[in-house]
Formats: sequence, structure tokens, C-alpha cells
Amino acid sequence: MEEILSNDEIDALLNLFQNEGMPEELEGSAEFDLHSAALNSGKVADMDLLKPNRFTRDQLQAITRIQEMVARKLGGAVSDRLRLDVVADCVAVEQLRFSTWCELLQNPMGVYVLDLDPLGSPAVLTMSAELLYGAVDRILGGTGEIRTGVKDLSEAEHAVADSLVQPVLEQLAAGIGELVPVRPRITGRFTNPGMAQVLPMQEVVLSLHFQISGQPLFGDLRLVVPYSALEPHLGSLEKGSPGTSGGPEGAYREVLGRNVKNVPAEVAIELGGTRMRLKDLMSMQIGDVIRLDAKPGDPVKLPVQGRLKFHGDLGTRGRRFAVRISRVLEG
Repeated sequence: MEEILSNDEIDALLNLFQNEGMPEELEGSAEFDLHSAALNSGKVADMDLLKPNRFTRDQLQAITRIQEMVARKLGGAVSDRLRLDVVADCVAVEQLRFSTWCELLQNPMGVYVLDLDPLGSPAVLTMSAELLYGAVDRILGGTGEIRTGVKDLSEAEHAVADSLVQPVLEQLAAGIGELVPVRPRITGRFTNPGMAQVLPMQEVVLSLHFQISGQPLFGDLRLVVPYSALEPHLGSLEKGSPGTSGGPEGAYREVLGRNVKNVPAEVAIELGGTRMRLKDLMSMQIGDVIRLDAKPGDPVKLPVQGRLKFHGDLGTRGRRFAVRISRVLEG
């Protein structure tokens, strides 16, 4: 079996060639004459040896599912802060070299260097200029539409922008929290993307790309976190992720609780029930009486989303009817 180089060995080999050039013993070797090999066999193809391969496909798929849930909450957070109907989409979850990620940045844009305690390595959040300057204008009472050229933000404008960035960070941190709980803290704010180069250029990073759209705002959010900081915590993805099978009973109770605790649920109160023939139901008139199967004093039923969940006692609280829960039904 032929020996397969590891990623670290490939990196070392590339660094050797870049720093010292082709070793003398290999220069002119037929093994490295790609042009001749291509002509003779037709089987040689270009290969990008710099393309990172740290995260497995299953890990990226699990992270993508998490970030799709984050995107929905991210849209709600931005909508609430800017008082606009905004939608957020998770555009891409990728592993990249940090140098490749930096090439995606445009000048100017919002750049936020982050400390994600306890990861111990800096992360970077960027916000496209249209979104950043539009959000500042909207928070200050404008429409959010930018008609003139952008300029560097003042300290006061950065403080205004922070009122949007902070809730955005909370949602992004919640997504990373599926791997490891983090406490994000902004350590630097810039509008020059050159200031985002806080990691080694060959560092492999996890890139999360979100798109915010809403009239008139439209722009991108990107978060980049070093692979080396996340690697010790990737085992939690192998144990299963929200929405997948596996894991002990109740393993995802806390995760699901965070994700659904703000979802509205319909709670009804049933005083009793009865069965009627259709012809009797269709002939009912004002003043007719329906006899229920419950007696005065019997506990009332409280279905949640149509499923019976509680029993309770009917009473009043102030000038309103109320029900006191007397029993929680299992299942």
C-alpha cells in the first residue's frame, strides 16, 4: 500500500518548497515533470494542496444544521433591534485557510475582533458596509438607506452599532454553544478589513456566512473561528446533534429548551364535552342548551396544542376567570 501523507506532513512539505525552493535532488526529475506526465498519460490533474481538510463532512453537516437554526433567531434579533421585517439565511458553512477568508473581505466594512472565552484564540466577525452603515442610520432614526459614500465610524457611531452587534453576537455564541459555551467580548472595532488579520494566514478556520435581507437593508455577516480552538470540542457532534437520533434519554433537553422556549403555544380550557348527532348540531338555535359530561366542581381539562397536558380547577383572579393547575399529565 502506498504511503499517504498526513495534512501536517503536506503543510511541512509545502513550507519547505516555499521557503527553500525545490530540493536539488528533485530538480529535473521525471517524477516532477508534470508537463511530460500530462502529455504521456493524460491522467495528471491540478490539485490544490492548500485546501484544508480538518473538519469531517459529518461535522460540517451537523454545524450547518445548527447554524440554520441560528439564522432564524438571528433574523428575529435584527428585526427587533431595527424595527424592520428582516430575514437571515445561513449561506455557507466552510473550512478555509484564513488567508482565503481574508480575500473575501471588502473595504470598508465592519470588523470586530472577538475573545470567545474560554476558547483562548481570537475570532473575527465582519459586517458588510451596507448593513453596518444602514443599521446605524436606522437606529439613529433614519430609513436605513445609504445614499452617500461611506466613511469611518466615529466612537459614538461605533457605540450605536454595538447595540445591534451585541444581540447578533448572542445568537452566534448560542450556535457555538452547541459545541462549547462561550462568552463573546469585543476587543477591537475597525472599518478597515486589513485589521482583521489577527490569525496566522495558513490557519484553518471555520467560516460561518449569513445574509441579512430586508427593505432597504441588505448585507452579509461572517464569523470566523480557528479550527484549533474548536477541535477539542468537536466530539460533541459525534454524539449527535439537535434533531438527530442517538444519545441517552434527555440528553438534548437543555438544547431543545433553549431553541423552543420562546415559541408560542396554544393552551385551551375545556369545561366538558358531549357527543351530538349532526342533524341536531345543524338545527341549533340561539337559546338552546348543550348538556356536558362534566359536573360542577369537576376538574377542567387543559390541552396544549390539542393534546391534553393538565387538569385544573376553575376560579377567578381579580375580575378575570382563571384556572389553577391541579395535575400534570405524563406523556
